[in-house]
Amino acid sequence: MKILIVDDEPRHLRGMAKLVSAMRPKAEILVAKDGAAAIDIIQQDQPQIVLTDIQMPNMDGLTLLKWLEDKEHRPKVVMVSAYNLFEYAQTALRHGAYDYLLKPIDIDKVEDILGRLDAQLAAESMQSEASEKLQHRLKLTSAAYQNNLLLSWLSGNLSAAEQVELEALDIVQGSGTVIFSELTIRLEEDKSLYTPALLQQLEHLGSYYGHASTFSINSLREDVFQAITIVRTPSPFQLRRDEIRFAFSELNKEWLPYGRLVHGMGTSCLSLVEQLPHSYRTAQTACDYNFHDCWQGVLFHDELNHSSKSFHLDGERLFEALQDNDPMAAILLCRSAFQELAGEGHTEPQLIKECASLTLMKLKSRTRDVVERNFGSVLTNTVVTEIPACDSYGELLTLLKSQIHDLHQALRNMKQGKNEIIMEQCLSWIQENYMEDLTLEMAAEQFAFNPSYFSTLIKSCTGKSFSDHITEARMRRAKQLLRDGHLKIYDIAAQCGYRDTKYFCRVFKKQNGLSPEAYKHKSLTTNRDEI
Repeated sequence: MKILIVDDEPRHLRGMAKLVSAMRPKAEILVAKDGAAAIDIIQQDQPQIVLTDIQMPNMDGLTLLKWLEDKEHRPKVVMVSAYNLFEYAQTALRHGAYDYLLKPIDIDKVEDILGRLDAQLAAESMQSEASEKLQHRLKLTSAAYQNNLLLSWLSGNLSAAEQVELEALDIVQGSGTVIFSELTIRLEEDKSLYTPALLQQLEHLGSYYGHASTFSINSLREDVFQAITIVRTPSPFQLRRDEIRFAFSELNKEWLPYGRLVHGMGTSCLSLVEQLPHSYRTAQTACDYNFHDCWQGVLFHDELNHSSKSFHLDGERLFEALQDNDPMAAILLCRSAFQELAGEGHTEPQLIKECASLTLMKLKSRTRDVVERNFGSVLTNTVVTEIPACDSYGELLTLLKSQIHDLHQALRNMKQGKNEIIMEQCLSWIQENYMEDLTLEMAAEQFAFNPSYFSTLIKSCTGKSFSDHITEARMRRAKQLLRDGHLKIYDIAAQCGYRDTKYFCRVFKKQNGLSPEAYKHKSLTTNRDEI
């Protein structure tokens, strides 16, 4: 106990200090010469009792008493004065003084006051201690406090005192396991409206297999709700595997309108106090592997073999497949590679997502100079935002299929545009060189194509063959020369690329319904009539 004595008269200060020290030898006696000095000591040493004179320079006793009124630490104050005035006593008591002593000091009265102060302080201390213990017990039994304590434990952030508290909780006594549940939410409404019901259902379902306690944990994603269920059971959880899988699968179906619900079952613990963090981590891992649709949303950690698979997808072969008229060849090639990588649900989901991202980035690089630039931005956005957000293998494959289909269409659009330009160039080339002995091979070489492919390309783009276009160009020139009427038929045939005049005449008549001579005569007659 600390007792502060305040008096501006040194003789009285020493006498009172000596008297109180004799009465309470175990107490620490502090002294101050006025109210101002007393404030510094009270703030620093926080005495339980203050015996103060009233009349003092700088700050009197009543002012000190008023100063203490709104302070968190309020010692018991006994006013000491040589003035037997009711006004002083009334003011002192009104501001919270414990008692009032008159000088000269009566030793018996001092002892009486100190005795009563001892008793009251002891009672208040016991009451405070009891209150703290009660609050502590309430805190321990509080679900929120338990949740925070467990979460701190699982994340490795417990203090030594908290570790002791945790080990006393019923929830971690005995053997059992951990279930990690995750709901990916589809609804836009506030998840707090329905997730409490999920917590109750998880705890109710877990109670069929032992003493269950369920609480939510914080998720990094707004659209994901996560919960942990600790099940205390004397027998290994896995012994009832089929029954548990069926029950949790039925719960998943019930929650389908809200989103995709999955569960990971951790390893069994002979001692939850010692092994629960490990069981929690294995449950979380098992839950992550529910990315694979083959597990149907319920996976026990001991069912995983964590196989290491290689990814085999030839980028050039995939790009060649994208050149086909139908994108299905490219889609099937991609699907086959990812099915092999998935390893029947035993491959780490993050690895699969990384391979999907790598595939699209390679396609972006390979088609950079072929498709429009904005499509490259679409692929980048898919890699950065959409692939990481995929919650299942099926969703990832659907996304890849969509991107491959769109890329195939973009390639076709660019190809068609490019082909149209090539056809214009080809027809101009024919128009400029029709008098030569042109062949398909010459044209294909001119435009760097395979002759067979070039023949098909010309037919598909124009509806006419290469030879049809040459014939049309030659016939246009022939009719122009025949209308002029200055050249002989064999000269016109030669200028139009025909070395055989008879063959020229047959072709002209077939194309125009008249022989070259008849066409020439008809044109000249028409011109004279017009004149």
